[in-house]
Amino acid sequence: MEKKFVFNKSNPFFYTILFGALAVILVIVDQITKWAAQNALLQEGNSVAVIPNFFYISLYHNTKVAFSLGLDGLWGRILNIMISIVLSIAIVGYMVFNAKKNTPFMTFVLCLLSAGAVGNMIDRIFYWTNTTGFDGVIDLFQFYLGGGPGNAQTVGIPFNPFPTFNMADAYLTIGVILFLVLLVLETIQDTKKRQKEENEPHFTKNNMEKGTLQEKQEDGKED
Repeated sequence: MEKKFVFNKSNPFFYTILFGALAVILVIVDQITKWAAQNALLQEGNSVAVIPNFFYISLYHNTKVAFSLGLDGLWGRILNIMISIVLSIAIVGYMVFNAKKNTPFMTFVLCLLSAGAVGNMIDRIFYWTNTTGFDGVIDLFQFYLGGGPGNAQTVGIPFNPFPTFNMADAYLTIGVILFLVLLVLETIQDTKKRQKEENEPHFTKNNMEKGTLQEKQEDGKED
Protein backbone atom coordinates (compact mmCIF):
# COMPACT_ATOMS: atom_id res chain seq x y z
CA MET A 1 0.00 0.00 0.00
CA GLU A 2 1.43 3.35 -1.10
CA LYS A 3 2.00 6.03 1.51
CA LYS A 4 0.17 9.30 0.86
CA PHE A 5 2.02 12.58 1.22
CA VAL A 6 0.52 14.49 4.14
CA PHE A 7 1.50 18.12 4.60
CA ASN A 8 1.14 18.83 8.30
CA LYS A 9 3.36 19.24 11.36
CA SER A 10 3.85 15.48 11.61
CA ASN A 11 5.67 15.56 8.27
CA PRO A 12 9.44 16.01 8.91
CA PHE A 13 9.67 18.34 5.88
CA PHE A 14 6.72 20.52 6.96
CA TYR A 15 8.78 23.46 8.26
CA THR A 16 11.37 23.13 5.50
CA ILE A 17 8.67 23.47 2.83
CA LEU A 18 6.85 26.21 4.76
CA PHE A 19 9.91 28.36 5.42
CA GLY A 20 11.35 27.50 2.01
CA ALA A 21 8.24 29.08 0.45
CA LEU A 22 8.68 32.06 2.78
CA ALA A 23 12.30 32.42 1.62
CA VAL A 24 11.12 32.60 -2.01
CA ILE A 25 8.60 35.30 -1.06
CA LEU A 26 11.29 37.25 0.79
CA VAL A 27 13.59 37.15 -2.25
CA ILE A 28 10.73 38.45 -4.43
CA VAL A 29 10.04 41.26 -1.93
CA ASP A 30 13.76 42.12 -1.95
CA GLN A 31 13.84 42.35 -5.74
CA ILE A 32 10.60 44.37 -5.93
CA THR A 33 11.83 46.97 -3.42
CA LYS A 34 15.17 47.26 -5.22
CA TRP A 35 13.62 47.81 -8.63
CA ALA A 36 10.99 50.17 -7.24
CA ALA A 37 13.80 52.37 -5.91
CA GLN A 38 15.77 52.01 -9.15
CA ASN A 39 12.82 53.03 -11.33
CA ALA A 40 11.68 55.84 -9.03
CA LEU A 41 15.04 57.46 -8.27
CA LEU A 42 16.79 56.63 -11.57
CA GLN A 43 20.23 58.07 -10.76
CA GLU A 44 22.66 57.01 -8.07
CA GLY A 45 22.69 59.39 -5.12
CA ASN A 46 19.08 60.53 -5.53
CA SER A 47 17.00 60.20 -2.38
CA VAL A 48 13.54 60.77 -0.93
CA ALA A 49 12.96 61.64 2.72
CA VAL A 50 10.61 59.25 4.52
CA ILE A 51 11.34 60.69 7.96
CA PRO A 52 13.35 63.92 7.47
CA ASN A 53 16.82 63.92 9.05
CA PHE A 54 16.46 60.24 9.95
CA PHE A 55 15.22 57.81 7.26
CA TYR A 56 15.66 58.18 3.48
CA ILE A 57 15.17 56.02 0.41
CA SER A 58 18.43 56.59 -1.46
CA LEU A 59 19.72 54.86 -4.58
CA TYR A 60 23.22 53.41 -4.51
CA HIS A 61 24.88 50.54 -6.37
CA ASN A 62 27.26 48.39 -4.39
CA THR A 63 29.83 46.06 -5.97
CA LYS A 64 31.14 45.04 -2.54
CA VAL A 65 29.44 42.89 0.12
CA ALA A 66 26.81 43.86 2.68
CA PHE A 67 26.79 47.48 3.91
CA SER A 68 29.35 48.43 1.21
CA LEU A 69 32.11 46.44 2.93
CA GLY A 70 34.72 44.30 1.20
CA LEU A 71 36.72 44.47 -2.02
CA ASP A 72 35.83 46.71 -4.96
CA GLY A 73 36.63 46.48 -8.68
CA LEU A 74 36.10 43.67 -11.18
CA TRP A 75 38.11 40.99 -9.35
CA GLY A 76 36.59 42.00 -6.05
CA ARG A 77 33.13 41.61 -7.54
CA ILE A 78 34.00 38.23 -9.06
CA LEU A 79 35.20 37.10 -5.62
CA ASN A 80 31.96 38.41 -4.05
CA ILE A 81 29.94 36.48 -6.66
CA MET A 82 31.79 33.26 -5.84
CA ILE A 83 31.27 33.82 -2.11
CA SER A 84 27.55 34.48 -2.70
CA ILE A 85 27.13 31.30 -4.76
CA VAL A 86 28.96 29.10 -2.23
CA LEU A 87 27.12 30.68 0.71
CA SER A 88 23.71 30.31 -0.94
CA ILE A 89 24.29 26.66 -1.88
CA ALA A 90 25.64 25.86 1.61
CA ILE A 91 22.71 27.44 3.46
CA VAL A 92 19.99 26.02 1.20
CA GLY A 93 21.69 22.61 1.18
CA TYR A 94 21.93 22.53 4.97
CA MET A 95 18.28 23.57 5.23
CA VAL A 96 17.14 20.77 2.90
CA PHE A 97 19.42 17.87 3.85
CA ASN A 98 19.04 18.44 7.61
CA ALA A 99 15.28 18.94 7.43
CA LYS A 100 14.58 16.07 9.85
CA LYS A 101 17.10 17.32 12.42
CA ASN A 102 16.54 21.08 12.29
CA THR A 103 14.17 22.66 14.80
CA PRO A 104 11.45 25.00 13.47
CA PHE A 105 13.42 27.97 14.86
CA MET A 106 16.63 26.87 13.13
CA THR A 107 14.72 26.35 9.87
CA PHE A 108 13.34 29.90 10.14
CA VAL A 109 16.85 31.26 10.72
CA LEU A 110 18.10 29.37 7.65
CA CYS A 111 15.14 30.79 5.71
CA LEU A 112 16.28 34.35 6.48
CA LEU A 113 19.93 33.58 5.71
CA SER A 114 19.12 31.87 2.41
CA ALA A 115 16.76 34.67 1.31
CA GLY A 116 19.43 37.28 2.05
CA ALA A 117 22.22 35.37 0.33
CA VAL A 118 20.17 34.56 -2.79
CA GLY A 119 18.68 38.09 -3.01
CA ASN A 120 22.09 39.76 -3.23
CA MET A 121 23.53 36.92 -5.34
CA ILE A 122 20.98 37.71 -8.06
CA ASP A 123 22.15 41.34 -8.17
CA ARG A 124 25.84 40.46 -8.26
CA ILE A 125 25.47 37.92 -11.06
CA PHE A 126 23.00 39.67 -13.37
CA TYR A 127 23.23 43.44 -12.80
CA TRP A 128 26.00 44.85 -15.02
CA THR A 129 26.25 48.11 -16.94
CA ASN A 130 25.89 46.32 -20.29
CA THR A 131 22.65 44.60 -19.25
CA THR A 132 20.90 46.88 -16.73
CA GLY A 133 22.74 50.18 -17.04
CA PHE A 134 24.36 49.91 -13.60
CA ASP A 135 26.76 47.67 -11.73
CA GLY A 136 26.25 45.68 -8.55
CA VAL A 137 23.72 45.31 -5.76
CA ILE A 138 20.95 47.89 -5.39
CA ASP A 139 21.03 49.52 -1.94
CA LEU A 140 18.20 51.84 -0.88
CA PHE A 141 17.63 52.16 2.86
CA GLN A 142 19.61 54.98 4.46
CA PHE A 143 19.44 56.03 8.12
CA TYR A 144 21.02 59.12 9.63
CA LEU A 145 21.70 58.47 13.31
CA GLY A 146 23.35 61.81 13.99
CA GLY A 147 20.92 64.50 12.92
CA GLY A 148 20.48 64.11 9.17
CA PRO A 149 22.36 65.06 5.97
CA GLY A 150 23.18 68.53 7.30
CA ASN A 151 25.37 66.98 9.99
CA ALA A 152 26.87 64.30 7.77
CA GLN A 153 30.36 65.82 7.86
CA THR A 154 30.31 66.67 11.57
CA VAL A 155 33.29 65.12 13.33
CA GLY A 156 32.45 62.76 16.17
CA ILE A 157 28.97 61.75 14.96
CA PRO A 158 28.97 58.00 14.20
CA PHE A 159 26.74 56.37 11.55
CA ASN A 160 25.61 59.62 9.98
CA PRO A 161 24.63 58.16 7.63
CA PHE A 162 24.55 54.47 8.52
CA PRO A 163 25.81 52.34 5.56
CA THR A 164 23.04 52.05 2.96
CA PHE A 165 21.48 48.59 2.76
CA ASN A 166 18.60 46.60 1.26
CA MET A 167 16.08 43.97 2.33
CA ALA A 168 18.50 41.11 1.64
CA ASP A 169 21.07 42.72 3.96
CA ALA A 170 18.36 43.02 6.61
CA TYR A 171 17.45 39.33 6.24
CA LEU A 172 21.10 38.34 6.66
CA THR A 173 21.63 40.60 9.68
CA ILE A 174 18.51 39.38 11.49
CA GLY A 175 19.34 35.78 10.58
CA VAL A 176 22.88 36.03 11.98
CA ILE A 177 21.61 37.66 15.20
CA LEU A 178 18.98 34.93 15.68
CA PHE A 179 21.57 32.24 14.91
CA LEU A 180 23.88 33.64 17.61
CA VAL A 181 20.94 33.76 20.05
CA LEU A 182 20.20 30.12 19.22
CA LEU A 183 23.83 29.13 19.85
CA VAL A 184 23.83 30.92 23.21
CA LEU A 185 20.55 29.26 24.27
CA GLU A 186 21.78 25.81 23.22
CA THR A 187 25.06 26.37 25.07
CA ILE A 188 23.17 27.34 28.24
CA GLN A 189 20.89 24.30 27.94
CA ASP A 190 23.84 21.94 27.39
CA THR A 191 25.66 23.42 30.40
CA LYS A 192 22.61 22.99 32.65
CA LYS A 193 22.10 19.43 31.41
CA ARG A 194 25.75 18.59 32.05
CA GLN A 195 25.63 20.07 35.55
CA LYS A 196 22.44 18.14 36.33
CA GLU A 197 24.02 14.88 35.17
CA GLU A 198 27.12 15.55 37.30
CA ASN A 199 25.01 16.20 40.41
CA GLU A 200 22.88 13.09 40.01
CA PRO A 201 24.17 9.79 41.55
CA HIS A 202 25.63 7.38 39.02
CA PHE A 203 24.56 3.75 39.45
CA THR A 204 27.15 1.64 37.70
CA LYS A 205 27.08 -2.14 37.51
CA ASN A 206 29.82 -2.45 40.14
CA ASN A 207 27.96 -0.12 42.52
CA MET A 208 24.78 -2.17 42.10
CA GLU A 209 26.67 -5.43 42.76
CA LYS A 210 28.28 -3.92 45.88
CA GLY A 211 24.91 -2.74 47.10
CA THR A 212 23.35 -6.17 46.58
CA LEU A 213 26.23 -7.87 48.38
CA GLN A 214 25.95 -5.42 51.28
CA GLU A 215 22.22 -6.08 51.56
CA LYS A 216 22.82 -9.84 51.68
CA GLN A 217 25.42 -9.43 54.40
CA GLU A 218 23.06 -7.29 56.46
CA ASP A 219 20.27 -9.89 56.00
CA GLY A 220 22.70 -12.63 57.15
CA LYS A 221 23.54 -10.71 60.32
CA GLU A 222 19.87 -10.29 61.13
CA ASP A 223 19.29 -14.06 60.75
